[in-house]
Formats: sequence, structure tokens, C-alpha cells
Amino acid sequence: ETGDYRFLEGTVQADKLYLSAFDGAHAFLFEGKVLEDGSLIGTFRSGTHYQTTWEARRNPDFELADPDSLTFLTDPAQPLSFQFPNQDGELVAFDGPKLAGKVRIVQIMGTWCPNCRDETDFLREYLAENPNPDLAVLGLAFEKHRDREQSLAIIHRYHERLELPYDLLWAGYYQKEEAAKALPMLNQILSYPTMIFVDRSGRVRRIHTGFSGPATSKYEAFKADFEEYVQQLLSEKTTTF
Repeated sequence: ETGDYRFLEGTVQADKLYLSAFDGAHAFLFEGKVLEDGSLIGTFRSGTHYQTTWEARRNPDFELADPDSLTFLTDPAQPLSFQFPNQDGELVAFDGPKLAGKVRIVQIMGTWCPNCRDETDFLREYLAENPNPDLAVLGLAFEKHRDREQSLAIIHRYHERLELPYDLLWAGYYQKEEAAKALPMLNQILSYPTMIFVDRSGRVRRIHTGFSGPATSKYEAFKADFEEYVQQLLSEKTTTF
């Protein structure tokens, strides 16, 4: 409900199925068995550190929750506010004068997250193809290290290698309950990535949880919806209530 495992390759052998991916940073392996009633059971492994079981049954009526409904402000009147160091160690304030009056997109992410990498690529390409001084993107990186200098070094390298046109801020440790304390105005941090859309007046208009990347059938629809919504926000001179 909050994303995908990027590009998987696989095979079916009799009643067994296998799907896997290795991109140099992430190793995923799905193993499954088709039962007589058509349902599936199996295991999922991520690297050498995580393993779990899964099961699946066909349900043509099942629908995922609306990704715009899962994360929200606990008080709709409360503005989004934070200040964290960017990839160069410089403090950046969300409500600072450099960003005032702009449409802002806040990307909750991590450099370790494959789904976030796909979303980061999408945002970089969108900004390159649609330059607009009234649109600003900020990435909030929640990392696997608690140490400031170690985390900033990783974020700086990520920012440099991807040639990102927007700041990545170190927002803290990646464990979700702890990360939520960095943004206490949200009900939760459910997924990496999560994208927050903020209008010119500083009002949070929409929060999109997860990301269905280019390996999914929903990617093109997401792109079209994103582009339309950003243009709508940019066309507004004042907040629409």
C-alpha cells in the first residue's frame, strides 16, 4: 500500500515462483508456492538481515487505500514547520524568507530507500523539464545513522552523485516512530517516501503516502496527476479554501 520493490525479474517452475532484484545496494528475493486452491504462500528476504512470510489470495474486488488519505495533519490549521541542516551542513528553515510565497514540495525520504530513489529521479527530471522559480522542493532524509557527520556525509554524496537541484536536509534517524517526532504536526510517518504539497500561503494541501514507481502500472497516472496538481497550485495566487 506504500510503494513497490522496483524492478523484479523472475521465473515460474511448476508450482514454484521466484522474483528477485539486486541493484548494488538492495537485494530482494521472493519465493512462493501455488497451492491447489490458487492461493500463494511464500517468503521474502531483504539482504541478510530481514526475512518474513507472506500469503496471497485472488480478490478482484480489493482496492488499496487512497494514498492521499493515510498521512495527515493532526490539526489542519497548524502550519508545517522545521529547520534542519542540508547536504552542506547549512541550516535551512521551511518557513524562511527564501521559500516564502512559493509552492513547496517536501519529500520525506532516505538515501537507503529504493522507492525514494525512484521518486528522487522523478523529481529531478520534473524540475529539469519544468523550471519554475515559484516552485521549491526540499528533501528530508531520515538516515540509518544517528551520528550527524556520518549522516551528512552520506547525504552529501547522494546529492552530488544524483546532481540534485534541490536541498536534502538531514532530519534524523530513520526508525518511523522516532522520525515522527521530527514532524510532530503529522499523525504518523507511515512510508518512505511521503510527499507533502504546500501552497503559496504555507498551507498543507495534500500528503501523498508512498510512491508507485516506474516498475508499476500506476506510474504514468501518478506522473499526470502530479503535473496537473502542481500546475494548479502554481496558478493560485491565494489559498483556495
